[in-house]
Amino acid sequence: MSKVNLYQIPTALPWIAFTFFITLAGFVTPIHADRELPLLGDNAALNISREVELGQGLYNKLEQGGYIIEDPLLTRYLSDIGESLLAAFDMRIRDYKFFLVKDRSVNAFAAPGGFIGVNIGLISMCRNEDELASVLAHEISHVRLMHGMQLLEKARDANLAGMISILAAILVSSQDPDLAGALVYGGAAGSAQSIVNFTRANEYEADRIGIGLLKQSDYDPAAMADFMQLLQQREQSGALSSIEYIRTHPVNSNRIAEIQSRIQGFTHKRSKPRRFDQFRDYLSYLYPQHFVKLPDSAFYRALEQTRNGQYRASENGLRELINQDPDSIWYSYALAENLQFQRRPGEAEKLYQSLFLLYPDDLAIGLRLARVRTSQNDFEAALKTALDLQQKHERQVVVYELLVDIHDKLGNEAFRQLAEADYHWFAGQKELAIKLYEALLQSGQLDALHEEKV
Repeated sequence: MSKVNLYQIPTALPWIAFTFFITLAGFVTPIHADRELPLLGDNAALNISREVELGQGLYNKLEQGGYIIEDPLLTRYLSDIGESLLAAFDMRIRDYKFFLVKDRSVNAFAAPGGFIGVNIGLISMCRNEDELASVLAHEISHVRLMHGMQLLEKARDANLAGMISILAAILVSSQDPDLAGALVYGGAAGSAQSIVNFTRANEYEADRIGIGLLKQSDYDPAAMADFMQLLQQREQSGALSSIEYIRTHPVNSNRIAEIQSRIQGFTHKRSKPRRFDQFRDYLSYLYPQHFVKLPDSAFYRALEQTRNGQYRASENGLRELINQDPDSIWYSYALAENLQFQRRPGEAEKLYQSLFLLYPDDLAIGLRLARVRTSQNDFEAALKTALDLQQKHERQVVVYELLVDIHDKLGNEAFRQLAEADYHWFAGQKELAIKLYEALLQSGQLDALHEEKV
């Protein structure tokens, strides 16, 4: 069949990565595998295919719950940590995606196929980026070692839909027991917990691989033992009555000692200047109800003032922070948002534009810049920014949402319909997308130069 191509719309069926929790897939940044590399083992291709099928099904099931963080700046920060760890692998046969979860419980999860979710509650417990990186390294290792798929063999008698329902129910049970009960019915939940609980052997193996990733990265491998000791102390002291991460990833003194023995003699790395605190503060500003303990910092106080409508006081605080750290994307991003709330879009646009010049590939800044231009009825400039984003982030559905809105305001009906078709394509609704592409071609609205065969 043929379909239109006006600004690098999909030319072949894209690999729609599966996810473990939920919500807008367009904000989740994929870290791609090398498609030319061979798959190892006779059943490797089948296993990867099943991982993708399971992960995508789980994503679709949990998407309805609205748990995934939708802010692309926050997601990119987490993905950058994950990507720096994955750089240690000589070969990858799957894509990885990292995402934040709107859940106060202290937990992180590795889904089959490379989809790794981190709860807000766990972020609030981390004292630095090294500790967060240690969690990601451990979860990456579970995926690499296919522990999730091995555990799912325990449910081999269950069909795919049944396994997805069981896993989805486990993940939402702490927040929404009614939803969990609805997801699992007919007695299928009896062995549900055993499916996701990693065995002690799995944990030691994932620790070993994870420490190797940390050693080859800029992060301190000692942070893995430090964070586990923190969790163990907090639970034993009763500061937290139940830590989900300990339940799904059993922690004991022997395991911590094993980690410490593996890093014995390894020179501790001096922590590099990072912006973990700024990331954490902005996350807590957006989702304070999910934090175990809210931060106490000048940035958080300024953000809290913005949330409470004290815009001028917040602006003063943010400008002072920018003077101290002019290279911080977080401070300028928050100030531009503050200016928008004050109905000063022109000033906000200049700030977003300066940020976009510094970070031309950043999706979050580009989206903000296009939207603030749209709010000022500068649709042509907004379109230029959106098309630039589309070239760099062609799989991100949020870009096509933006294009639909801009083309609608410009009265470009054919382009609006095309952007809508692209949205459905990358959202995984391919049958609907193909119908829209075909309708556009048959209508004769699009020039033949823009047509291309799939």
